[in-house]
Amino acid sequence: MEIRQLKYFLDVVRLGGVGAAAEANFVTQPAVTLQIQKLEAEVGEKLLERRGRTVAPTQAGSLLAHHAEEVIGRVEALYAAVTGLKGLERGNLRTGNIDAASVYVLPGIYRSFHRKYPGVKIEIIVGDTARLLEALRAGDVELASAVLPIDTGEFETLPIYRDEMVLVAHPKHVLARRKNVTLEDVVEAGLIAYPPRSVTRRQIERVFVEHDLALNATMEIASPEAIKRLTQAGLGASVLPRLVVAPEIRRGALQAIRIRSVRFQRTIGMVLRGEDSLSPAARVFLDMVKKKFPVIDVQ
Repeated sequence: MEIRQLKYFLDVVRLGGVGAAAEANFVTQPAVTLQIQKLEAEVGEKLLERRGRTVAPTQAGSLLAHHAEEVIGRVEALYAAVTGLKGLERGNLRTGNIDAASVYVLPGIYRSFHRKYPGVKIEIIVGDTARLLEALRAGDVELASAVLPIDTGEFETLPIYRDEMVLVAHPKHVLARRKNVTLEDVVEAGLIAYPPRSVTRRQIERVFVEHDLALNATMEIASPEAIKRLTQAGLGASVLPRLVVAPEIRRGALQAIRIRSVRFQRTIGMVLRGEDSLSPAARVFLDMVKKKFPVIDVQ
């Protein structure tokens, strides 16, 4: 059983076809097919089957893929140590970020990392916390900045940033025209909100629950940028990170609305499967984050 065979096999599983795997490895389709056939002959099981237009693993193939990923990971770590990746002369940094972190919180870290290690390719996935956790589980990223807390027990977390959130609306919205706004007024008017599965949504809902109220969502959207645009268009009020809406507040396109004795905020943190599992590049990046942001409590 060769490492090359395992890598071709994993790429076929990941990409759903022999052709795509061949292209990813800069070889011909017959070369990939031959190595897969040798692998099947060695293990004595059929590993792949065609399902419509794609190729998928059999039960035996799924089992092999699970263990092969660990083997490939260990080999890559060994190769990295021997060929100089420890010095970060080359390699990949695979991270994921929620939208606000990628735009407002971590750009300085990425800039410093790139300047110091220009040979390392930086790959970033941007999505909500749920999508980033799936990317961590799948091994598509090594680190993710996400909204805490993460309650699954699968990951290590490092809280780094307290993200203040603010109620905003178009200046002509009914809430913006009132001098004293209560949380009951917000419930009555309704909010353009994050979807129910969102960790940020749950953090906002917690504030309403603490006042024996229920959030009234008139519209639900996963993208904070879309929420901001719709709010700016006058379709409703919303609770968004202050960093996201600060430019619009400054130029008068949105109005920040204070609610007496009410504060919205969320905690952003780094999420990982474990520091021992990190590549040298990811470990250095995490160290840079730790130096930049002191650890805080999750609220």
